[in-house]
Amino acid sequence: MPLSLVVVHYHTRPALERLIRSLRESRPSPLRELLVVNNSAEPIEDLVRDLPWPARVIAPGRNLGYARGVNEGIRAAKEDRVLILNPDLLVRPGSIEALERCADEHPRAGILAPKLLNPDGTLQLSARRFYNWKTLLLRRAPLGPYANLSRTLRNHLMTDWDHADTRTVDWVLGAAMLARKRAVRDVGLMDERYFLYFEDVDWCQRMWRHGYEVLYCAEATMVHEYARGSAQLRARSIRAHAAGLLRFAEKWSAVVYAVSRFRGRILSLAALVTDVLAAVLAFLAAYGIRTALNGLFEKPVFPLPSYGGLLFFTIAVTVAAMAANGLYRRTTFADSIERAFSIGQATLQAVLFLMAATFLFQTPRYSRVLVLLLAPILYAFLLATRTVVGRLGEGARRQGFAFRRVLVVGSGAESERVRESFERARGEGFEPLGTRAPAGPQESPESAAARLRALVEDERIQIVCVAPEPSEVPFLLAAAASLRDAGAAIYWAGSVAQLAAEERLGSLGNVRAVLLHAPSRGLSVRARKRASDLLLSIFVAPFRWGALRAYLTSRGAQYGPGEAWGRVWSGRLSWVGRSAYEVERWADVPGWARLALESMRPGVVTPPNGSSGDPMARVAADLAYLRRFSLAEDLRVFLRATGRSVP
Repeated sequence: MPLSLVVVHYHTRPALERLIRSLRESRPSPLRELLVVNNSAEPIEDLVRDLPWPARVIAPGRNLGYARGVNEGIRAAKEDRVLILNPDLLVRPGSIEALERCADEHPRAGILAPKLLNPDGTLQLSARRFYNWKTLLLRRAPLGPYANLSRTLRNHLMTDWDHADTRTVDWVLGAAMLARKRAVRDVGLMDERYFLYFEDVDWCQRMWRHGYEVLYCAEATMVHEYARGSAQLRARSIRAHAAGLLRFAEKWSAVVYAVSRFRGRILSLAALVTDVLAAVLAFLAAYGIRTALNGLFEKPVFPLPSYGGLLFFTIAVTVAAMAANGLYRRTTFADSIERAFSIGQATLQAVLFLMAATFLFQTPRYSRVLVLLLAPILYAFLLATRTVVGRLGEGARRQGFAFRRVLVVGSGAESERVRESFERARGEGFEPLGTRAPAGPQESPESAAARLRALVEDERIQIVCVAPEPSEVPFLLAAAASLRDAGAAIYWAGSVAQLAAEERLGSLGNVRAVLLHAPSRGLSVRARKRASDLLLSIFVAPFRWGALRAYLTSRGAQYGPGEAWGRVWSGRLSWVGRSAYEVERWADVPGWARLALESMRPGVVTPPNGSSGDPMARVAADLAYLRRFSLAEDLRVFLRATGRSVP
């Protein structure tokens, strides 16, 4: 099968010249085009002139880094298989053909890599096991020859294997990789937040999590001179390693991921803490100035502890004014002018309230001069601390530590257009991944929903964007509904979604989409539903026993209040829930509706219209209840069903 070859070049002209010479000599038959991403300003067009294959130089005009350079090459490649080589590789005759045979024999492999040799013919350990904290310490700490004695490190480098046979491995060095575009569409391109280092292990890890294999092809052999340009700049190499390690930890460490996921709340908390600190420091500075100017005033200044109440009140009023102006819901501003005006408005309100309080609450321990001195100092301190918090948040976003991982779900042109839009919006903090749903004609909607849930949990997806073809709308929206407890925001995008009312349409980068389910801020829907059932069992149902008996009798139920209470307590039923479609074997219920409703327990009491004889009326009532569920809604429905009117 034909392939495209992508090479990322950055001040490696001699190495690139040797690579191209080796390609001329080996003349690999699958090669159809050569793409060189020129991250440096030096001209290299003469090196790719008069080659046996079409060759293009992609010149972005600046150093994009390795991962982004590879992505530019993959986007430009015409073939479905893309071979990515470092410029310091030498291609041996028959090596690319052997790699192609491996790809044909292992269709589940998303990434394949050849055996790499050092220039002296010795084996280069290019296949690795995934990192753990011990491996990271031994590989990155300056432990010298002692690190090589570690069994942990030998296990990581797979020195217990002779590398003579083709097998799956955890990950391979990015110096030489054959990637399938089909797998790349599902998994996503290389994470461009990695400027250098860790981009290869991250990509391989994502391949495994998406169900693809990473294959080491021992029959394909290439020579790796290992002349990576960045390695020549030790300080830069150390910084790149550190940045890559931090990004890798943020992405795959549960603790660091949790910090990243709640970074908005953390920044809001940081803003609150710095506001309190600014108020305290401003008060102390104003007190110091008032003490220094004591001789100019008739009234004396009291010792600092005497103003403890005023200090506490200053802190409270400052925080209240900042909160009233929405300055804890957001910590970033359009520009410094907006920041200055917003904080100035809050400061003015706080100081006016403080000054008014000195007239309303006459105590011997206040100082209006102190309050007047406090005003400009408090504003300056608040502006300074908020500037620091804002720059921290902005710096994290610029460095890629504030990304949102988006899973685009669909099987046709709609999902592909949405995925490409997210690709173009990577600079805004989106990292798109794609998956087909259903994956094939044999995959049931229930299996597709279970697979999507596993992907959301394994890949730590923050946004699920469903982009169905018109014929897929019911099933994919129902599958999205089944993900409401997965912790991700669920959006509906694509041409059909544009028919929604304008007020329901929002923006995700360049994508216009409808928010279907917001991520839960606390307990999951299932946990809140269980808590609702237990509270109703303890505090409400025992006091509505007679009315409940009458309700069950009128509905022809085969059990009484006592048995209903026991079934709810054991978790088999809910006090308020969907109709018991199981009794009728889900007759006349569309498959998409069953997918959305089956995870919800049947109810002793059904929502309004939930007892209708029309199956679709019941389905509509149950879906509407599921969308607006809350403890208050359960209480309202239960009391109304058992005969008590509530507003």
